Amino acid sequence: MKPIDFADIFGTTLDLLAESIHAAIAAQNWNYRVLAGAERDGIVLDLLQRIETRRLSLVQNEDKSRWERGWGENLDDFKKSGGKLESLLPKYIRPGMPVRLYGEFVQPEDPNFESNWYSIYRAWFVQRHLAGFKNIFEFGSGSGFNVAYVAQQVPGARVVGLDWAQPSVDIVEALHKEHGLNVAGRQFDFFHPDETLDMPAGSAIFTVGALEQTGTQWERFLEFILKKKPACCFHIEPIHEWYDHENNLVDYTAWKAHEVRNFWRGFPGRIIELEKQGRARILKTKRINFGSLVVEGYSQLFWQPV
Repeated sequence: MKPIDFADIFGTTLDLLAESIHAAIAAQNWNYRVLAGAERDGIVLDLLQRIETRRLSLVQNEDKSRWERGWGENLDDFKKSGGKLESLLPKYIRPGMPVRLYGEFVQPEDPNFESNWYSIYRAWFVQRHLAGFKNIFEFGSGSGFNVAYVAQQVPGARVVGLDWAQPSVDIVEALHKEHGLNVAGRQFDFFHPDETLDMPAGSAIFTVGALEQTGTQWERFLEFILKKKPACCFHIEPIHEWYDHENNLVDYTAWKAHEVRNFWRGFPGRIIELEKQGRARILKTKRINFGSLVVEGYSQLFWQPV
């Protein structure tokens, strides 16, 4: 992969990648080989068997126990490491695995290919879309990995990490205490939005792989956003409707896994309806042709309430 490939995947142009992004790309190994024949068939068959036998984690509405455990592990790692930010890397980004790229499965040379790619994607996103905001809210902040980074890169902003799992809130509070970052943690439930949350005018909100867990039960959160009227809403999520599942077998495995896991769906169509009604303005939609073994988790739906 070269800088032009990153620009294409992000939905931007080469001249809009900052020098720091170019330097970060140059510092890593982006070589990979496309998997074909028996290797590709083996991955497809394994995924389909896991789907058929339901051996994939499922969205369980209003069951936060999995997240209490998962973010609790990150909190423990953070404490044991003496507050190292590297300990906050979400454990669902697994090293050494094949990844999805332009509708193919590929095997990278670097085992940390996905985490390195995400670091560059996030750096571009924050520079391009969040810089300049004074109040930034991440809904579903999880391990605090993004909250810490945004607070470092946008030092003039107050960054609020919201999640329904208490360990996630504790991580954000620890980031403030251990690193002096201008961050705050607060519990928040997508299924039962807290109307008392203060969101100053001109705020930005973002989600990264968080709304996927709402399945089709996102309407109350959407109404909450429409009432609060942030300046911009940035969703970086797996989007079920955008897979080319009728023409591409690799896409079909992700589409089917998304369906079986009860992941986020219906939301993009609802935003289109709201735009027609004059209640929303779509800023950008972009399928990101990169993802983990199971799904593409980084597509862009950027919009604003009006």
